[in-house]
Amino acid sequence: MIEALCEIFFVGSEWNSTIPGLLLKKIEKNYPQTNELQQVQANVTLSPTSQGAQFQSIGVRTQFINQDKSRMIQLEQELVVINQLKPYIKFKDWCPEIYSIVNYYSELAKPKGIKKIGVRYINEISLPLQVVSPKMEEYFRIYPNVPMEFGSMHGRFMLRMELPSHHKGHELVVTLATKTGSLNEKFSFLFDIYDMMQFEQPISLNELSRVVSDAHDNVVLAFENGLTEETKTLFEEGEK
Repeated sequence: MIEALCEIFFVGSEWNSTIPGLLLKKIEKNYPQTNELQQVQANVTLSPTSQGAQFQSIGVRTQFINQDKSRMIQLEQELVVINQLKPYIKFKDWCPEIYSIVNYYSELAKPKGIKKIGVRYINEISLPLQVVSPKMEEYFRIYPNVPMEFGSMHGRFMLRMELPSHHKGHELVVTLATKTGSLNEKFSFLFDIYDMMQFEQPISLNELSRVVSDAHDNVVLAFENGLTEETKTLFEEGEK
């Protein structure tokens, strides 16, 4: 696992420029490192007579990073992202941090509710291959299918697929792709599972844990059923 993350998109926050500093005071013991990223939006204009792009600042994203750089909190107006990097801990141990940070944001920004939640797991799987195998079904249950008229081998690929989710109302997107820079002795693949749920009416913070838990169930189901048993034995991953 390269990274797991949970995104919470809010609505109606009483945002101001002091909130990142106030949040830092609450979490600086665990997240002593900070970065600020300027968010820029490109507006491209194309016409028969002219073309160009204008870049517009749309705010600042503040990152709070723990000592060993295994976890990061990202904050901007109406958005909190909790990133878990290696070493990954169990989901039940990661959840309390998600809810703790969201509660801090709620105390400071007083949002009216949550409009979207995303849970994403990005996995790297290295297989003992020197080329992309024509028998992808040996390793994956989701894979590209190339007509035999093109030959027995194929090159790099990226496959993106929307799948039915176990919990209704969620959007579940799985992406399988060869990783750029794979070594000759092994071929590496990215297996990216992203569950998201948008709400017609904002939900309260009290519903957050249920939605995140359901999203995680969907991710685990996609992971367990997207790989063959052979690949699972090669995939060195702790329990989710």
